[in-house]
Amino acid sequence: MASLGIANVKIALVDKAGTVLTGANGIYKYTDQATTDTTGIFDVTVDSSFGVASLALSNLEGSTTDIFGNNVLVYKSAGKGAPQAVLTINALPNEIKMAALGMPSDGKGGFTLTGKADPNNRLALLAESAESFDATKPIYVGMYMGIASEAAATWTSNNAAENRTQDALTIASLERGDDGFGKYYFSSASKFDADTMLKDVFKGASTTNP
Repeated sequence: MASLGIANVKIALVDKAGTVLTGANGIYKYTDQATTDTTGIFDVTVDSSFGVASLALSNLEGSTTDIFGNNVLVYKSAGKGAPQAVLTINALPNEIKMAALGMPSDGKGGFTLTGKADPNNRLALLAESAESFDATKPIYVGMYMGIASEAAATWTSNNAAENRTQDALTIASLERGDDGFGKYYFSSASKFDADTMLKDVFKGASTTNP
């Protein structure tokens, strides 16, 4: 699937059933929007985060194993992959990032480095690109739930140039029951509907805040 750039990413915290969490339990829980949030969805825009830099997907499928019979190769046993995404954002707001990572807050501006990812803190995402030779036809990938982590961070001194880092979240995907890990969506496909796509990825979410 060829693509052209990356236009947008949306993220949300979800429960074990993949239903979006809102308010004091959602992605805005460490912000002053927690009391008014009804969507639970954070939109990674130029205004909110200086935009998304990249989304890298890996381990989408498992390896195959040769099966021989009668001295010939008769079948391939297909192993199952465990998809993983690396989401890189230019400047994700600090409180949103801490919520995505599941870092506990002390209520005084501090967030505890626990030394491990929180397996009960689950993140859903929907990313938008476009067809490689037609920017007017969006394509999407949605991941229903995954565990976000950040294994390392490096702060570097400025010199003659500014040394700026980005926020890179590694998201190890989980399956949402029989729904699988997620879906690709193509705006060119027959009967594609953007609202239906949003409701599929962000289960139970309202699409707008009041």
